[in-house]
Amino acid sequence: MIVRPAVLLLSCAHITLLLSFVAMYIALGPHLWELGLTPDKVILLRLIGLPGMFAALLVGVLASRISMPAIAIIGYITAAVGLSLEAILSQSLTGIAIGSLVFVIGIALAIPAMITQFGSLSAPNRGAGMALNGFILFIGASIGPLIAAEISHFGILLSVFVVILLLGAICVAGSASLTAMLKRP
Repeated sequence: MIVRPAVLLLSCAHITLLLSFVAMYIALGPHLWELGLTPDKVILLRLIGLPGMFAALLVGVLASRISMPAIAIIGYITAAVGLSLEAILSQSLTGIAIGSLVFVIGIALAIPAMITQFGSLSAPNRGAGMALNGFILFIGASIGPLIAAEISHFGILLSVFVVILLLGAICVAGSASLTAMLKRP
């Protein structure tokens, strides 16, 4: 049985990752056009976040020092800081680029940590847990464009996702706390 309170809290947190990622990048294009960037320059600015994906490779190293929930929480908070920077500096291309890079680093840290937690918490039904994990991620990715279309102001959209990501971090902490309580004799 994979439907447990700790897994439900992880699911609530996990849906926010690709939701915020897809929504931010969907909204970024029109915002950059408003700032006068041509489509080819928009693509270049979007690519600035790409090196941040390499942060995912650090999760294994970090896991030897801190717990997976802690890595996920650090990822969520880092992503929220990145979106905050983008919102505050939304009229500066440099500010948007730096905020985007920080945001992507946070997402890249959080996703592998969350996948690992899903695997651990769904044992011995890891296959079902991974299926749920994929489903949750894809639901978030599907909802992201809808939210981006409804909230057309770039700064407001990012502010909404800052709050959502911070709530996600709280859900991860809650899941870890429940899991720790259940492991106590």
